[in-house]
Formats: sequence, C-alpha cells, structure tokens
Amino acid sequence: MAPFNRLVCNIKKFLLANSFIFRTNSFVKYHYKSILTDSTEIDRFLNKTPFVIYDNVKKVFRINEVNLSWPQKIAIRRLFMREVKKISTTSIKLKDLSAMHYYDHCLERYIYERLREFKKNEETCWYQDAQNNKCVGWYDPQKPFDIEGKKRFIKEKSAEKPAWGKVTNIDPLERDDDGNVFYRSSTVSEEDDTILELVDSVQENGFSNWKSLSPPIVLGYSTTTKRFNAICGRHRIAVLKYLQKQGIVSGQLDIMCHIVEYPFESLAYTRPYSIKCKQCMNNGNN
Repeated sequence: MAPFNRLVCNIKKFLLANSFIFRTNSFVKYHYKSILTDSTEIDRFLNKTPFVIYDNVKKVFRINEVNLSWPQKIAIRRLFMREVKKISTTSIKLKDLSAMHYYDHCLERYIYERLREFKKNEETCWYQDAQNNKCVGWYDPQKPFDIEGKKRFIKEKSAEKPAWGKVTNIDPLERDDDGNVFYRSSTVSEEDDTILELVDSVQENGFSNWKSLSPPIVLGYSTTTKRFNAICGRHRIAVLKYLQKQGIVSGQLDIMCHIVEYPFESLAYTRPYSIKCKQCMNNGNN
C-alpha cells in the first residue's frame, strides 16, 4: 500500500500546486488588465453602444435612456455577455444582493425545494412554472394578437433569432395586458438541473472568485424595482444566495462581478406568468 499512498500523496500535491498556479495566474492577469488595459477596453466597449456609460468612481456601467426598445435592450445584454470579460471587475457583498429578479429568485427557490423540501423535479416551481411559462418577447398591446398577430410576432422574432422561423405551433402563445408574450408548455422534466452539482461543489471546495472570472458574473440592477438580475452567472449567484441563507457562505463574501444599472425592470424578457409566481417574487420567500 505504501507505493499507492505515495502516488495519492503526489497527486494531491500536484493538484494543489496547479490550483495555486491557476489562482496566481488569474490574479496577475486581472491586475495587469486593471492597471494597463482597462481604459482602452472600456472605451472600445462603450463605442459599440450609444446608450451605456461607465462610472469610473463607482466602477459600474449605467444606462440612462429610459425608452429603449426591446431589440436595443437585448443587443446591450448580448454585448455585456460577449465583451465585458475583457474588462476587470468590481465587487459587491453577497448580503447586498437582497432582492433578485424573477428568474434568479425562482432558480434559488428550486435549490431549496429540492434539497430542503425534498420535492421531485416535476413538483418544483422551477419546472412547473418558470420553465413552462416562458416570457419570450413583447408585442404592442394596442395591436390585435389573433392568429395574424401571432404570425407577425413570430416573423419579428425570427429576424432577431432565426430559430423562431421554424415555429409552426402558435397556439401556446399568450399575451398579457402589458404586452409581454408567453409561450406556454406542459412538458415537465424529471432530470435534475445542473445547479445541484454546483451546490455540492461550492459546499465541498468553497467559492473561488478567480475561477469565476471566466466567464465573469454580470449583474443588472434596476433603479426602479431595486432588484438585481444575473445577466451572466445566474447559477453561481443562486447557489451563493441559497448557501448564505443556510449559514454556509458568509454574507460578507465579496463577489467579483460587473454591474450595469438601468432605469427599467430588466434587460431580459423573463417575467412571472402566474399570480402565484408574482406573489412569490414580491414576498421574496423560499
């Protein structure tokens, strides 16, 4: 057994050394970027959209335009997901993420229902509601949303995302009084969401900001609803929020991320469909 034990010991040393090298490499890259390349990369980023500015004092991005169209909002969201990784992050305390937008809150609730209430996947709100009543866009509530209206909506969506051109069943499309369009489904998965594996990983190994820089966490913040919305890193934020409430992760944890503030609800379509979901989000209960 001695040779085997030595082998195991050597493997552990190797992994530990490489983990240290990885963290050191990430640390050096981050501070090199912060000191030498940030201003250039920020300027390049801002030149790609006229609606975003950067606050050098608070280290946050900001959208000051209220009346952006949905295509403009989606374009900005995609720009952040694609380009902001070239810019060094700011940070926020986990405890300060006190209110999250619908989809983020529901994903956190999914963890609670699976691990604390021991619900089956098909019994969770995440699979019954959030995944089955998806808000997929917006269509002027002043226009008819009959068969022809739904076809026009599909045509507009296909220009934004070609896959919509293949949608032939328009019956599941519904629109609420505010113009939000939902695509309803009755399909419920029995498979675990991969977020449960991430919960186990963070519990066993802790949370590493340096590993989490690729891709970075990007948080939207609505100055009207006072809620955060994870543009990128939703799974990581939901896990940390859940573990904070279980007393496993400290609320004092600094999360390295990018923050973009805006004067409307969200940069994403996601909205609660049912009264139950709306009440849950407003109450913030798990």
